[in-house]
Amino acid sequence: MDNALKRAAAQTGSSAQELAVAGTGPAFLPPFSTSKMGSMGIELELMVLDRLTYDLLPAAPDILRLLDAQKKEWMATPEITTSMLEVATSVLGGYAQAAAQLEEIRSSVQRAAFQVGAAISGGGAHPFQKWSEQRIYPKDRYRDSAKKFGYLTKLFTVFGMHVHIGVSDADEAIRICAWLTQRAPLFIALSANSPCWQGEDSGFCSSRSNVVGAFPMSGTMPSHIRTWDQFQAHFEQLAGHGIVNSIKDFYWDVRPKPEYGTVELRVLDTPLKPAYAAALASYARELCIEVFERPQMWPATDCKELYVWNRFNAAKDGVEAMWIDPQDGTRRPITQVVASDLERLSARSTDPDFARACGVIHELMDRGGQARWLKAHMDAGSGMNDLARVASEMFEHR
Repeated sequence: MDNALKRAAAQTGSSAQELAVAGTGPAFLPPFSTSKMGSMGIELELMVLDRLTYDLLPAAPDILRLLDAQKKEWMATPEITTSMLEVATSVLGGYAQAAAQLEEIRSSVQRAAFQVGAAISGGGAHPFQKWSEQRIYPKDRYRDSAKKFGYLTKLFTVFGMHVHIGVSDADEAIRICAWLTQRAPLFIALSANSPCWQGEDSGFCSSRSNVVGAFPMSGTMPSHIRTWDQFQAHFEQLAGHGIVNSIKDFYWDVRPKPEYGTVELRVLDTPLKPAYAAALASYARELCIEVFERPQMWPATDCKELYVWNRFNAAKDGVEAMWIDPQDGTRRPITQVVASDLERLSARSTDPDFARACGVIHELMDRGGQARWLKAHMDAGSGMNDLARVASEMFEHR
């Protein structure tokens, strides 16, 4: 999120939060800093690649130094290994603004990468990198993570998109988290573009989705949590056991982000085009606004196994997967579910450009999804280096 939100976080004790995140201070959960309902922010984790081999290249520190010298509304920050970096938009109001700023980010990061002999790419997982060869970014928090999680830290060299949706009330943020979690598998399917893992065809459309589950605090927010006070009590209980120290210790698919006043959707592979990222974020935004405008309503079921099954199928088969509706138990293709959502949301959306976002999503589905495009190159005889090159060229070319 942007500098204005960073300043807002500072007013709610961000210094205590920073110490908690770094593991050098006591556990800290800031109060929920309410935001304008429906405001939006997007974070993308990007690959840094060698321009000759298209293997991961530990050049993120050099790229970040160049980006730090630029005056910009968005942010670029390190990630857990030196072959990846994260970019975050300012606060956005709709699809057109998101698409324009993400294109500006893509162009700026590409230029900086070119100056240091690197390329950048979207995608959820690099097709042939070896986790053991990655280097932890020289930052205390990441070094502490390596001590805490061992080899899982380097294994976490995967690349995701996070969508923040502003919420004007802390209790409503919890309710929206519950609803958005149910639909999170749809976003896994729509964004899936990581069919390869460690040099092998994984048999999944999103191999990235399987990596996150190795962490102890992955999964979903417990269904008994229905208010912000209950979430605080849950945090304090876990903090008392030394399990969590800050909100960043929750690797949930959807979580509240109190210092920003947002709900954060965390399941997506980083898309291969900025326009895809803007469209999928806009879809999530419209779903959250719809839930907000239906007060008091909660999901009809809290069956964890049903969610895990939907999530598995979405990661395995992408947009060709089936989805079991937690509300009524009906089984439908994900393409039908998404198409129905987009038609319903379009009728009530106040974003004049949401129809463009819907067009992008329909194009994704009609063409079989991003993972299928990459698999088509593999079926045509492309090797892993070629696959990485194709994905990078898709991202770098407007």
